[in-house]
Amino acid sequence: MIYLAIIVLWFALIRFLVVLYNIVGRQWLRNGEPENFPLVSVLIPARNEEKNIASILDDLSQHDYPNLEIIVYDDLSGDATYETALSKTQKDPRIQVLKGGNLPEGWLGKNHGCHRLSLHARGEYMLYLDADVQIKKGLIKNALAHVKKHQLDLFSIFPTQKMHSLGERLTVPLMNWILVSLLPLVLTRKSSWSSFSAANGQFMFFRAEVYHREQFHKTLKEQKVEDIAIFRLMKKKEYKVHTVLGNGQISCRMYSSWNESVMGFSRSVFDFFGGSKMLAFLFGIITTLGFIPVLLALPLIFTFFYFLLIVLMRAMIAAASRQNVILNLLLAPLQQLSFMFVMVKAAVLQFAKTTQWKGRLIDK
Repeated sequence: MIYLAIIVLWFALIRFLVVLYNIVGRQWLRNGEPENFPLVSVLIPARNEEKNIASILDDLSQHDYPNLEIIVYDDLSGDATYETALSKTQKDPRIQVLKGGNLPEGWLGKNHGCHRLSLHARGEYMLYLDADVQIKKGLIKNALAHVKKHQLDLFSIFPTQKMHSLGERLTVPLMNWILVSLLPLVLTRKSSWSSFSAANGQFMFFRAEVYHREQFHKTLKEQKVEDIAIFRLMKKKEYKVHTVLGNGQISCRMYSSWNESVMGFSRSVFDFFGGSKMLAFLFGIITTLGFIPVLLALPLIFTFFYFLLIVLMRAMIAAASRQNVILNLLLAPLQQLSFMFVMVKAAVLQFAKTTQWKGRLIDK
């Protein structure tokens, strides 16, 4: 028991140091000014996004980057996504709207939409945005400056997540809780190991020459978590990549309810652990029940030290993610239980082989 307690304590300390390193290393998007303004193709795959598409197109129309083309791909939406997007072309000639067709065999919907968008992109850089994000002025200039500074072929950002319901607050913070405590984000750029990979499909900024050469969404057309898969593939091919946290210039309400957030997070939670269910469950068990061997086998001062590390970690991750620190601390026990529930749900979905997302069955 004492050895288990020591392992749990060391794991907590290592995670704390990773969080501290991410904060000290300022692993989020910083302000910058590119030397010139090459054409950037902003590519938006959209399926049943009637409630969101007008907002992101308005943000882009008013954006301060001077050289954009904006292309929307309507993926057989069952609502007014196409008509809403098309109405925006009358106010901004830079906006184009493509009407999608039937999904070819062997493709997942978003991958096919992104591939189709790439065929129409003329820019030197290609920025994939999800239809439900919101952006502020400076985002594209700052991203381009970062890409040029580090000569990147792919740059990805984890947007600031907006949460309104209790169900969202119990699940959405788990993504950054895992990411920021297990992965020194600078290693997504500096290390060649594909295990040091992270990406968010809500913001994927490619050097177009590389993308057109490799056609990543076509190559990985059956991948349901295509963003991380693309990042890993690019690392293996020795392209230069980097992922950071947002600084508030891009935000998103990823899910709108407990059921939606559980379903969404369940689709990708194992990919945070390299696809290993065993590692994911081991992480969940240690972080949920790890205090028990520490409490039983070590002097009380070590239990105090353990909980201090956990509290500081939660607070720092919330602050780095632009989330409510006090609320995250208060909800931490319920978030921990939610994580275990999400993993059980994910295992059930994988056993069932199929799930549904945005009205379309996804074959696992």
